[in-house]
Amino acid sequence: GAMSLVDVMSVDDIPPGTMARVEVEGTPVCLANVDGTLHAVHDTCTHGMASLSAGWLDPDLGRVECPRHGAYFRLSDGAALTPPATATLPVFPMEVREGRVLVGTDPSIPHPFDTP
Repeated sequence: GAMSLVDVMSVDDIPPGTMARVEVEGTPVCLANVDGTLHAVHDTCTHGMASLSAGWLDPDLGRVECPRHGAYFRLSDGAALTPPATATLPVFPMEVREGRVLVGTDPSIPHPFDTP
């Protein structure tokens, strides 16, 4: 089906260098602002049940560090950069329209924990 975009927040609520956790149709999404560029990735680490938006944003390298075991994920494509995580993080389409942040409902790949 066609992807829908969900209005999650004002762009003013996520200044550069910050992250926020939002829900898109029940799925937790981590928004991150890297020097003015917004990224949207699944909020749950692919290694363990941890919320990435509660971790640390590294804007210089465009990555987020999981607060539980310190795994790094690249925000642009969700790649797992360091152990213990090995599985790629789903990336969500997003756009900024008239000052609002819109996140798509259709991630790049399923989350490993969502497999039936």
